Amino acid sequence: MDDTGFARRVLIASGITLLVVAVAALFYVARNLVPLIFGAILIAVVLNQLATVLGRLVPASLSHTARVGWVISAVALLSCVMLYSFANSAVDKATQFKDRIESSVQESFESFKTQPLVEDHLKDDAKLSSMMPSSGKSIGLAKNFFTSAFGGMADFLILLILSIYFAISPDKYRVGAIRLLPTGWRDKTSDLLSDSSTTLWRWMIGRLIAMALVGIVFGIGLAVIGVPMPLELGVFAGLVTFIPNIGGIAAVVPALLLASQEGTTALISVLVLYLVIQTIESYLITPMVQEHQVELPPAMVILAQIVGGLVFGFWGIVFATPMFAVSMLWIKQVYVEDWLES
Repeated sequence: MDDTGFARRVLIASGITLLVVAVAALFYVARNLVPLIFGAILIAVVLNQLATVLGRLVPASLSHTARVGWVISAVALLSCVMLYSFANSAVDKATQFKDRIESSVQESFESFKTQPLVEDHLKDDAKLSSMMPSSGKSIGLAKNFFTSAFGGMADFLILLILSIYFAISPDKYRVGAIRLLPTGWRDKTSDLLSDSSTTLWRWMIGRLIAMALVGIVFGIGLAVIGVPMPLELGVFAGLVTFIPNIGGIAAVVPALLLASQEGTTALISVLVLYLVIQTIESYLITPMVQEHQVELPPAMVILAQIVGGLVFGFWGIVFATPMFAVSMLWIKQVYVEDWLES
């Protein structure tokens, strides 16, 4: 090999190395955007599938972009109606909720003070307010809260805008991404993207079924037990069930706090109700749905949520399961079938 050929190979190798390092550095710096982009793709897939279903009910002359616009408008209108219906009683409900939560926390603290091991280490006049952060710390906590709140609103806005753009013209972004690859990889990548879209749609159908069942059963159960605001708590439980495993824990906390005001029987009843619903959802509903939709090992789902939270933060936890479902698909088709078993 002459010096010119050797130098050319060295330059190519160096360029590839620099490119890989640059991509890795960019991925690390912008890693918080990765789950938002994936979430936007998931929402765009759902909107396009709904537009396809709508296409069976409307004239064929209506374009796919127009159908997507109809779906987006319907979802926005439904969301506004739901927000308006809850906003009518939001002030009263929020005040009741705040008073009940404060009373529950105070009663729990007073009960905690009467324990023998704790009573000896607390002053007689110790109150809950004495254990709260000082004014300086409170300002810091408030600053962090508003920073997180505005950051969350910005993330949600990015997610919403990307979802709309991806849904209106998906082929533009799909074709553009495929053209960046070598020609020999394009057909396989196109098939993988189509299979990924189907996987995301099936996963979303499964989660919507689980969310609806959990929300309805939890709300009815709370109403029977006599816990205040069963409708709101049921809706909240259904929404947070979007996050498997972790969402169920978030759903039961406000219900337990409100149930503590109704007595020990109500508290135990809510806890039993939660355990029964979580058991049925985890071992009956989800496996049955996933058997017909997407097959995911439960232990791997939990690990995916942990890794997603550590690497990508909050949105990594929210979208960890669908990201894991798509990753399993790509690993199966590219690594196992096309490489190991070929």
